[in-house]
Amino acid sequence: MPANHSFDHGSRNFPHSEQANVDVMHQLGSKLHEMPRQLGRSWNAIGRYVNDPINHGKKQKLPQTTQHPHLPIGKRRNSRLQHYKELVCFETKKRMDLKDAIKAEWDASKEAELKMLVARMPNRVIKVIQKNGGDTNY
Repeated sequence: MPANHSFDHGSRNFPHSEQANVDVMHQLGSKLHEMPRQLGRSWNAIGRYVNDPINHGKKQKLPQTTQHPHLPIGKRRNSRLQHYKELVCFETKKRMDLKDAIKAEWDASKEAELKMLVARMPNRVIKVIQKNGGDTNY
């Protein structure tokens, strides 16, 4: 193994050919996690070289990968937003379906049936108390 690959100390041990390769890869939009495999250098050494103000004049950020590296950065944000909107819409639709179902059942109930249930309520409560909360015949 060459001596300059044993310990990475930033750009001091970064040969000009590798510096040029990193610069080209960076300009082409290569991700930081791809560069070490292609160059045979550590992530830290490449990151230090790119972020060294002597080499680039100001600190630069290399593109980082996220959970969806195959999507462009704007699409990742939009896909998360779209996913959230779909979840909210689904939940709202579910609530509306439940509300409509309850309303349909309530409308189908006859007033006499409801009055009978209310009139029997004290008997039901007594049965539940007698069975200590167990099953009743109702």
